[in-house]
Amino acid sequence: MKMKTFQAKTFHEALLQVKKELGEDAVILSSEEKKGRLHPVVVEAAVDYEIRDIVIPKQMAVAAEPVSAKADTPPVAEEIPQEGAEVVQLRRALTEMRAEVGTIRGYLETAKADAEEVSLSPGKRDALRFLKERGVREEHARELCGRINGLSDIPRAMLEKVAVRKGGWDTCKAVMLIGPTGVGKTTTIAKLAAATRAGLRTAIVSLDNYRIGALEQIRIYSKIMGVPLEIAADAQRVRACVERHTDKDVVFIDTTGRNPLSAASLSELLPVYEVGVPVETHLLVSATCDYAFLEQAWKAYSRLPIDYIGITKMDESVHYGALYNVAALCGKPIAYLTTGQTVPGDIMFPSCKKLLQMILTESPAGIETAALAQG
Repeated sequence: MKMKTFQAKTFHEALLQVKKELGEDAVILSSEEKKGRLHPVVVEAAVDYEIRDIVIPKQMAVAAEPVSAKADTPPVAEEIPQEGAEVVQLRRALTEMRAEVGTIRGYLETAKADAEEVSLSPGKRDALRFLKERGVREEHARELCGRINGLSDIPRAMLEKVAVRKGGWDTCKAVMLIGPTGVGKTTTIAKLAAATRAGLRTAIVSLDNYRIGALEQIRIYSKIMGVPLEIAADAQRVRACVERHTDKDVVFIDTTGRNPLSAASLSELLPVYEVGVPVETHLLVSATCDYAFLEQAWKAYSRLPIDYIGITKMDESVHYGALYNVAALCGKPIAYLTTGQTVPGDIMFPSCKKLLQMILTESPAGIETAALAQG
């Protein structure tokens, strides 16, 4: 094998040098363009005179002519040895076959879903279509349809899965918010502290000391609201922070965003449950997150003693059907919804009736759906 490095002003000039010195069978090994040089293009090429039956991929072959080659130049495909052309054709056929199989699979899945839908009674069929339009996942919509006869039965059936947090905030001593990164825990902590401040003495303990921005954010919120703030270096030191506020009705504990796929990072929170006072755990999820991620997150976080679900970014969701998806998946009461970034404000503590109204008749844009009433 012969290898050589070529330098030229342009890549095309370098290729011509390669062709002239190494011939048509040369292969480009590397190319680089360096600034501030007389000959900025550096090309390393090689040719093996002993191996003639190796098929060189088209993108690695040295071009015999520039793009504007003469019309009578033989096509590259004709220069490929016969066995190479057969391999190319086989690969092309396999690619086309995979595409056809994927298309057929899609048709079969659609046909199966259509057949299952046709097998439903007219009332169930209308209910299924309505629920899917509202953003309810098909698996949850079909489960609902198994328990109803028509549209008018949906609210009753949903109530079996939809629940809310009951009781005042003075019934718990510590409230810890957990959830994936970016779900809005710090902002929600500030909203909760502001919302419960009337008539209650509150404090905030922050475990989110990894992100400087988040720490500064919670400092500003606590100062504006006049709520004491403690910074805990780790979960083991939360106890001391809480003990300094035994005169408070509620202590809100902010945590760092955790990777739901990391069991180790979640286990780091276990010492919080040894602070000596009741700890209420709220898992925050975003109304806009991918459902597959939601499933993975719930599978991981459910290892902890989750009491309630808080749903954030409701103002950014497309359908309120996400509320039912979360309730059906997690099986935990919903404590509150956040609807924007304003602090204090943009947080609501809905009743079951309000949740059903949002799921079935409202949308973030305020457009109401009359299909349920018509049913």
